[in-house]
Amino acid sequence: MRSKCSVEDIVAESQEGNTGVPPSCPNCGAFLRPDVVWFGEALPVRAFEVALEAARGCDLFLSVGTSGLVQPAASLALDALRNGAVIAEINPNETPLSRYAEYLLQGRAGEVLPALVEAAFGTDPEGDRG
Repeated sequence: MRSKCSVEDIVAESQEGNTGVPPSCPNCGAFLRPDVVWFGEALPVRAFEVALEAARGCDLFLSVGTSGLVQPAASLALDALRNGAVIAEINPNETPLSRYAEYLLQGRAGEVLPALVEAAFGTDPEGDRG
């Protein structure tokens, strides 16, 4: 839910009363944009290093709602697999990762993930105990 400056590439808070669409950076006046990686942009190096370390150290890797085609992020599941993790894929469609997944949960993430939380913890996504 963060924004970043489209010029300075730093996280920026939209100021109260900043009603421009899109809002402007309080520092330099450039447009603010969502602090996400858009198609065609490089992943932040440090964020990818952290993700790679987590993938290589996990016991269970959830691949949720991705085509599994866009690199380098698509390689994370295979790194987890090479290091002994179980792969669970949640996706309405088959992907290149599907053949490696021990669990294929075919469906939309917004439906499958709440059902997993309920099954695992007896809690609905709103936090009420079942």
